[in-house]
Amino acid sequence: MKLHELKQKRQTIATDMRALNEKIGNNAWTEEQRTEWNKAKASLQNIDEQISREEELRQLDQVVVDEQADEQRQALDKANPEQQSERRTAAFDKFLRCGLGDMSPEERQALRELRAQGTTPDDKGGYTVPKIMLNKIIDSMKAYGGIASVAQILNTANGQTITWSTSDGTTEEGELLGENTQANEGDVTFGTANLEAKKLSSKIILISNELLQNSGVDIEAYLASRIAQRLGRGESRYLVQGTGKGNPQQPNGLEVSVTTTTATADAKKFSWQEVLALKHSIDPAYRKGSTFRLAFNDNTLKMLSEMEDGQKRPLWLPDIVGVAPASVLNVPYVIDPAIADIGAGKKFIYCGDFNRFIVRRVSYMTLKRLVERYADYDQTAFLAFHRFDCVLEDSAAIKALVGKV
Repeated sequence: MKLHELKQKRQTIATDMRALNEKIGNNAWTEEQRTEWNKAKASLQNIDEQISREEELRQLDQVVVDEQADEQRQALDKANPEQQSERRTAAFDKFLRCGLGDMSPEERQALRELRAQGTTPDDKGGYTVPKIMLNKIIDSMKAYGGIASVAQILNTANGQTITWSTSDGTTEEGELLGENTQANEGDVTFGTANLEAKKLSSKIILISNELLQNSGVDIEAYLASRIAQRLGRGESRYLVQGTGKGNPQQPNGLEVSVTTTTATADAKKFSWQEVLALKHSIDPAYRKGSTFRLAFNDNTLKMLSEMEDGQKRPLWLPDIVGVAPASVLNVPYVIDPAIADIGAGKKFIYCGDFNRFIVRRVSYMTLKRLVERYADYDQTAFLAFHRFDCVLEDSAAIKALVGKV
């Protein structure tokens, strides 16, 4: 079966599952209906595995096509030296492969223009990653943190500290006035938090000089992938687990920022009623937002996908592409591996309007090239720096389910 046919079949099964759930409504599920649901769920998982295999094979096929295209381009280059010269004199690619020593004055000037976007004036300060490469990194980082995908992203041109107002939005309310009556002052207490620019390092990425000298390898794409993986996982962890303390100081992640919780009756397991209670502990105004979500890790999702409510209806419903996202208790969710598993005192499910969680990112990224440090290994090292911070601006917008202590 072809890939598009598999995807079409998956769409049909997912639609049928939702139709079955809606048809039964609030009625108790019969054994026949439960069997039909489980059979459809198994078929859906089987098709997902087939789709995954087909997409992997397509990627492998694309690698072969790209390699052949590279060979064809190289053959054309031999016949047209001017095209070869234009491509190989791209300043940043030359810097990645060869460093400053082998660069022409024109190439160095282009690199200085990149450096001018940063804050470090000397050659040792590194260079700003070009926008195309930066976009690749930021896009790839999405795969490593679900919270950042629904948070409000604030991109800034520099890393200057921003003072951000915080409050509990549910305490704000207007008043009824009579004719010719003076209005009272709103006595809502606002707090403040500093949105800084915490520096996150990719750690040193070593690349063999043989690979750097191989003109058939897209070094920019290779580095972008490695940087995105490291920075994506690092940022994701601190957005959730950051303590706001330490040296260097960590961001205030969700674990310390979310202070209103609903406790489970057991430290090792939870019920669907407790998840429902968490959902309804959020003010209805927040539940109407487009970024209202549940957030948990993959282990918790597995537990939720096997749960049923009091009418034997499944809590989890599959996604229908272009129609409805996958949901738990009719609430879309995000998966973030940095969120804890269930345990005593552990916040393992978050629920709320994640647009009130602000993730500040400095809109440029710095890359350093280290030559001498690993010269005896015939390797060149690269080191990327990403600056970010976060703040929960409304403490009532997101709450958590915590394991019984």
